[in-house]
Amino acid sequence: MSVRRDRSSAKKFMHTIGIDLGTTNTVAAANAGVLPLRSVEKPTPILPSVVAYLPNGETVVGEQARARRAIDVKNTVYSAKRVIGEAWHSYQAREFSAHYPFDLVASSEGQVGFKTRAGVVTATDVATEILRSLCRQIEVDAGELAAVVTVPVGFSAQQRGATLSALHAAGFASARCIAEPVATALAYLDRNNLRYGAVYDLGGGTFDLAIIECIREPLRIVAHGADPYLGGDDIDRALANWIADLVLRERGWDLRSDPQVFTRLTLEAERAKVRLSGTPTAPVDLSAVDAAAPPDMPAITLQRSTLWQLSVALIKRTFVVCDQVLSSAGLTARQIDAVFLAGGATLLPGVRDAVAEYFGPRLRYELDPMHVVSLGASIAAARPRFAGLLSQ
Repeated sequence: MSVRRDRSSAKKFMHTIGIDLGTTNTVAAANAGVLPLRSVEKPTPILPSVVAYLPNGETVVGEQARARRAIDVKNTVYSAKRVIGEAWHSYQAREFSAHYPFDLVASSEGQVGFKTRAGVVTATDVATEILRSLCRQIEVDAGELAAVVTVPVGFSAQQRGATLSALHAAGFASARCIAEPVATALAYLDRNNLRYGAVYDLGGGTFDLAIIECIREPLRIVAHGADPYLGGDDIDRALANWIADLVLRERGWDLRSDPQVFTRLTLEAERAKVRLSGTPTAPVDLSAVDAAAPPDMPAITLQRSTLWQLSVALIKRTFVVCDQVLSSAGLTARQIDAVFLAGGATLLPGVRDAVAEYFGPRLRYELDPMHVVSLGASIAAARPRFAGLLSQ
């Protein structure tokens, strides 16, 4: 799927917009075409779902904010979608606190709040900042647009409401929700005639599998399951720990002793992981991780085979979820007519082969897995025939 470049044409004809407001990244599409950000050197529609509150009082979003994760962790909020709409005393809030380094407090509304130098902000506030930045980046006026935003199948009414509140606060003329796997299926199905499709969605932080009955409209989710703490982020940490173990063993230098150093190492590991999708090896320069690195320390060279060795146990965990979902649906893997891949972690070398081995050779991945959810949302937003799939 190529990135739309004719912005004047987009603004002329676009009255609806589909938004994948993701845990890791946010992408917008209109009329089944993704919309590029204007302030990046290479056109891309991907806006990291990260907000940083700077010492000078400014707020930055996206790559600029993401770069601050390693130097200002308490004031750089990411993965906030995990607790959007969640009560302060909820189980989800406790789980989030165990996995992330933020100073969390109860907000004035009794929700999860992030304590930052700008004050206490909620996940809804963070989402609003992301959406406002998105509109600036793709050069659209939210007040002229009817938006459809994607949400996980398992979102409660409170979580959907908090997400829609963020869209309203960002100024959209109207806002409705669609389930993420249904949006993925729409992007692929439109004219196809399948009985059962599966959406295998492995993102940065979460794995979801949904079985969708596609034979008639509206599409119907017949079974769904998820692991809320399984995704590309776990692979990044596994790579970072592998490097840290290697350096400790060979040099006696512990890269985990300083949380900010380990955060930088994790970010470098993620960059190497992305490069390994296209090359068999990728270097990790430790001088970029810790200024105190010994001057004679060579770069660590990661092999694609090492990446898969560290990933395979995590990928196998996705199939535990698949087993449960298929059992709940009363189906076998071979009864699934097509498997639609979504989420950036499905680009990891070896994942497609593993999914094909489990489901059989019925994979669909011709659409970019990082764009496909927003594309489906844009189709649902633009075509009245899909109104039955949307909620307010």
